[in-house]
Amino acid sequence: MSRRNDGGGGKTPPPSRCIFWVSDAPWHQTGYGITTDHLTQRMVKDGHRVYIYAPGALHGGKVELPDGRVVLSSNFGDDRWGNQTILYHLQWTAPDVVITWLDPQGLIQYGWSEHPTFMWNPVDTWPIPQEETSILGRAEKIMVCSRWGQGVLDKQGIESLYIPIGIDLQTYNIDSVGRKRWRGQLRPELSDDTFLIGSVGLNTGSPDRKAYGFEFDAIRIFAERHKDIRVYIHTNVEGDAGAINLYTLRKELGLEDVICFCRPLGPLGEGELYMRDMYNAFDTLLHCGIAEGFGMPIIEAQACGTPVVANACTAMTELLGHGSYGCEPECDMIVATSSRVALPSVTNMVDGLEWAYEDWKQKRVDRQKVRESVLRFEQDTIYDNYWRSLLTDIPPRIKLDGQRKLALATGQNKKEGFVHHDREKLWPHIDVAHDLTVFPWPWEDNSWDFIEFSDCLEHMRVELMQVMDELWRIIAPSGYLFIHTAEAGTWQLYTDPTHVQGFSLNSLDYFDPATRIGQNYSYSDKKWTIRKRTTDESGLAFILQPIKESVAARRKVRV
Repeated sequence: MSRRNDGGGGKTPPPSRCIFWVSDAPWHQTGYGITTDHLTQRMVKDGHRVYIYAPGALHGGKVELPDGRVVLSSNFGDDRWGNQTILYHLQWTAPDVVITWLDPQGLIQYGWSEHPTFMWNPVDTWPIPQEETSILGRAEKIMVCSRWGQGVLDKQGIESLYIPIGIDLQTYNIDSVGRKRWRGQLRPELSDDTFLIGSVGLNTGSPDRKAYGFEFDAIRIFAERHKDIRVYIHTNVEGDAGAINLYTLRKELGLEDVICFCRPLGPLGEGELYMRDMYNAFDTLLHCGIAEGFGMPIIEAQACGTPVVANACTAMTELLGHGSYGCEPECDMIVATSSRVALPSVTNMVDGLEWAYEDWKQKRVDRQKVRESVLRFEQDTIYDNYWRSLLTDIPPRIKLDGQRKLALATGQNKKEGFVHHDREKLWPHIDVAHDLTVFPWPWEDNSWDFIEFSDCLEHMRVELMQVMDELWRIIAPSGYLFIHTAEAGTWQLYTDPTHVQGFSLNSLDYFDPATRIGQNYSYSDKKWTIRKRTTDESGLAFILQPIKESVAARRKVRV
């Protein structure tokens, strides 16, 4: 069954920061590029220094925009995320924060540097795949643009900040002149007595996220019932990455007189004014998507007064306003990432079109009310209410180059500037020989600014709490601990016969009171803050800081 849904001001700018923003270039007519353009302009107006890293935009180029923003790009041969070039740019820009505005699954080299990293995660499937979880573990903050997506992350114990996407409501508005002009350009005979269904979105992948196969089936059934309809689909018709060729599908379903497509230039080549007139021309927007991180076309259409018929799943469930229709999915399907998408019900999508058609036929559509229901997504309000506070709360850089550095269980690996430890003095660079299963360890309290503890924990036949408490004792209050260890259930754990225990990304949550596990369990009063957690090709990696002030405060209260 389908269900029908009838349903900030300026603040003090944050301190000036150097922001390294990763996304499409601000001149790209993509959702990424349009959002990048607005947000970074607002950041500059607030006094921030902004570098926009747009991999692939220029291939190694650099463009200084008149307002002070600098657009950088990756080298030839780099990937969509610019992983090979990112560290070079970070070294010379020295930003206070790195903010990624791309899907996180490809951010392989991001979050490893000392710079705090905020990652945007447009959650569109559930649950979050393991590989993506490990990448998000390197981020100090995770931003998600839907409450639904925030709930998905919360179920997996991942804390996130809700920051919706804003649109330009001055551009996307109700325009009767643009509506008439656009409909006339589409087909001269297209009168107001024709019910025009529109659809917007890239046709890519298999299964394609916009579910054009389901959409065409719904249109076929609906067109058999009503002869006064036409459909316009704004997409790359031939598709890519295994998607359906929509020219072929249109012919096979006998819809050549019903469906027309955009010009060969494609959906990425049109400006916002063209898109505004297009949305105004529609009598309803049909969106059968199986997974959406947000769904900007849904908001844009309603901002132009056009109601929407959408598959009621993921973020789309909270975007539908007055006069729009959410259609219950048919079922879930597991895809290649071992996460789920929601397959639309053709029957329910047809029902949604019937309701929209009847409202149109009876002249019940109040386009102004449709627009008013999405005014909360005004882009300047979104910036004022969400982004300013985010840019105020940037954690300090992780400094792993302290004066007092200890490398535990180093073996034959010699590290410049470190005091070296191992169980036995088998190599001349070993400064201290001690069995770490014997407590206390031979160092004073608060002795070290940085401790590297790599590939040792999995060998130790002692309780983890004892080890963590001893590390906490010898590290300075502002120090950092780096742990690398074997992941449970992997070859890293089982290949070495001396390994006795393995760990997961959440194993150290018990020591961090900010995590869900750390709030419910407490095996020690010696607490840590987990700054980063991730996986690499050889195991798990963590960076932690001790929380010592809180222990002192608790002891003072007891006295």
